[in-house]
Amino acid sequence: MNTIYGPGHDRDAVAATLGISWDDARRRVLARIGTYVAQETPSAHQELLDALASVVADDLRAAGATVTSDPAPGLGTNLVAEVPGDVDDRPVLLFGHLDTVHPVGAFGTNELRLEGDRAIGPGVYDMKAGVALLVEALTLLHERGERPRRPVRFLVTCDEEIGSHSSRGIIEDHARQAAAVLVPEPSMPDGGVKTRRKGVATYRIETTGQAAHAGIDPGLGISASQELAHQLVDVFALADHARGTTINVGMMGAGTATNVIPAKAWATIDVRIAEPDEGERIHTALMALQPHDPRAKVQVQRTEHRGPLVRTAGVVALYEHARGIAAQLGHDLGEGGTGGGSDGSLAAAVGADVLDGLGPRGAGAHTLDEHIIVDDLPFRLALLCGLLKTL
Repeated sequence: MNTIYGPGHDRDAVAATLGISWDDARRRVLARIGTYVAQETPSAHQELLDALASVVADDLRAAGATVTSDPAPGLGTNLVAEVPGDVDDRPVLLFGHLDTVHPVGAFGTNELRLEGDRAIGPGVYDMKAGVALLVEALTLLHERGERPRRPVRFLVTCDEEIGSHSSRGIIEDHARQAAAVLVPEPSMPDGGVKTRRKGVATYRIETTGQAAHAGIDPGLGISASQELAHQLVDVFALADHARGTTINVGMMGAGTATNVIPAKAWATIDVRIAEPDEGERIHTALMALQPHDPRAKVQVQRTEHRGPLVRTAGVVALYEHARGIAAQLGHDLGEGGTGGGSDGSLAAAVGADVLDGLGPRGAGAHTLDEHIIVDDLPFRLALLCGLLKTL
């Protein structure tokens, strides 16, 4: 008789898929996650990111992959791993990132800490557990003398948390060639995969006026902060919540002293969109902003942009395929959407079919409570193996 363990997991079916027991799968994945978490990798800390990339590259070679390195000076190293398939066809593309938002020492210790069913550590949720799951899936297939159905390409990148500037071109080039793209970013809170993501763009707006003494010569001044205030009213008016378009001004600054009319002011803008044409509308409007005071100047620069992951027919087909595999493992795999971005959106923007959120359940992204649910790991591993064997 099969035993249901965890939220809808058939323990025996998972073990049969993996060829090892549930407990062994849990132990193996946890050990690999612990190794990756123990090496802290803040974004743009090249030495630390290079060190972990070297470890992951060795693990992938041990799993039968051919690995090439693409150095990104000042950031780290991007890896491209390739594993042949049973059929010579378009590859399945996988990717994950090694960089995290946490500075070195933020958790006090870099050892993976277990508290009940939670594993806690820097980057464990976003997204070292996802990288470890993919490496372990390839390792299990290699140990059994099996191959994925299609060739697999696995991109391990170094700069996702800061905009994917060095890895964007690599991701886009490989995505154009892929039959499907699988992303083990964290799942939805209920364990579902992500079939929708909002696009994200960030902007910096700067206003320039003329400094003057606020008491003696106020008429000679042109207030950059007043101009910025007018501009931000216009910026916020661009939001369209009915279409999922939101705007946030996260940072701003102006001036040198309270009694000086400021000559410079600035703000940073975060735009989230659910529909591609909304991104074009917002961008056009922001780049066309004009001064309210004709004596002032306004300058707008886009600093980052990722389009949305849209729930297309191809994405739905991938989801239904994964849902069928999950059902064989005793799990009713749901789906959902999120306002956060990922590199999956970069692949979707060039026409690839993307299934995101294949990583483990957990919570606390970008906080000191970042954690994963340990007993979710064997199911996630079996799901990934099933996808690699059948896509």
